[in-house]
Amino acid sequence: MIKVKAFGGYSKIGKSMTAVDVDGDIVICDMGADIEKLVDFEDDKNYISIRDTEALIENGVIPDDRKFFEEDGKRVKAIVLTHGHLDHVWAVPFLAAKYHCPIIGTPFTIKVLEHLARNVKVGGLRFISLNTGTKYKISQKTTLEFVNITHSIPNSAMTVLHTEYGAVIYANDWKLDDNPTLGKKPDYERLEAIAKEGIHTLILDSTNVDQEGYTFSESVVRTMLEDVIKKTLDNKTIFITTFSSHIARIKNIIEISRKLNRQVLIFGRSMAMYTKAAIETKFIEKAKFPEVAMKREQINNILKYVRDRPGKYVIICTGHQGEKGAFLDKLATGQYEYRLGNEDAVIFSSRVIPTPLNIANRSMLQNALEELNVNVADNVHVSGHASKNEHKLILKMLKPKHYIPSHGGMDKISVGIEMGKEMGYELNKTSHILLDGQEITFE
Repeated sequence: MIKVKAFGGYSKIGKSMTAVDVDGDIVICDMGADIEKLVDFEDDKNYISIRDTEALIENGVIPDDRKFFEEDGKRVKAIVLTHGHLDHVWAVPFLAAKYHCPIIGTPFTIKVLEHLARNVKVGGLRFISLNTGTKYKISQKTTLEFVNITHSIPNSAMTVLHTEYGAVIYANDWKLDDNPTLGKKPDYERLEAIAKEGIHTLILDSTNVDQEGYTFSESVVRTMLEDVIKKTLDNKTIFITTFSSHIARIKNIIEISRKLNRQVLIFGRSMAMYTKAAIETKFIEKAKFPEVAMKREQINNILKYVRDRPGKYVIICTGHQGEKGAFLDKLATGQYEYRLGNEDAVIFSSRVIPTPLNIANRSMLQNALEELNVNVADNVHVSGHASKNEHKLILKMLKPKHYIPSHGGMDKISVGIEMGKEMGYELNKTSHILLDGQEITFE
């Protein structure tokens, strides 16, 4: 018997956590945070520690696993993580220790977790690094395999749980990028081989299932970035903001900027965490990446130097969602001595994640930049999530017995269900709607 229980990441994007129960042996897939609620919580705290765990649960920042732990916690054999985005891993330092089981992720993901655990001063967690293309025997009933997949962060994997009923695949998050600018393309050969062995259940990220067509490759945005940076070279200083975890994007910006004779600086605390993890796992070379500046005084001193040398620098920075306290927000609101003006350029290599808080923050940042007459280029970006045609390709390739769309909320999940219907999946028989707090049992 297989049971799939949703804790988070089904009713809305964020706070991903799923329990897969195979004849009594349980594997938890992902353990993340609701990023919007985390930002609100951080606004009220100077520092978050393990002592805040109950408050984090009560405020909806991390999954509420309390009843589950009391009833089933001793049967959890492993916590398995697909990739290092915070909506998939941030809750691990707060929830994982009590399960007394290994925490398994790819090497980059584990490095990110080690940094997160140190930040909240949590020890005693048993991390296991597992490369894609390899297996780990979790119990007599379940063997884990990581299959390489592409996303907007290094070392992403599809989680495959091999059972006597067939494989259970947990695929959050993914895209099919055959020309990635960092890392390998998806391991289609292995996925096809697993499909031949038989797939019982596929839990599939549906973030962009409502987007027609295909998601473009990261190689496309590299070309876009080079074009936009060339067009802004007449500006004194070019500020580019993107996702701190998007190491491939940051690497591309550095290489393009240096090719165009601009020196590169990087500002922001989250930039430091992810680039350090990438260096430690050898996804990037330390000698080719600038040291990240984080402290206000250090950044202010560097900006004075930048101000006196117009036309020399590209600055990669935090703040692409307009989030309060990020570098770009502080710069636009005059909290640094450098004053933005009509001879500066700001490039958003990102899209707005459409939550009310993000939309409001980004609108306020946009207004501030407009008042300063800054030259702005927006949405120089491609998504890390698969569009509808890729969903059809993966369903056709894997042919799972059961299909569960996840990671999107009902508006996205319903599109996935309709797409599944077109491909022969029948609601409540072979395709299933699962929302946070619900459970599906397959006899």
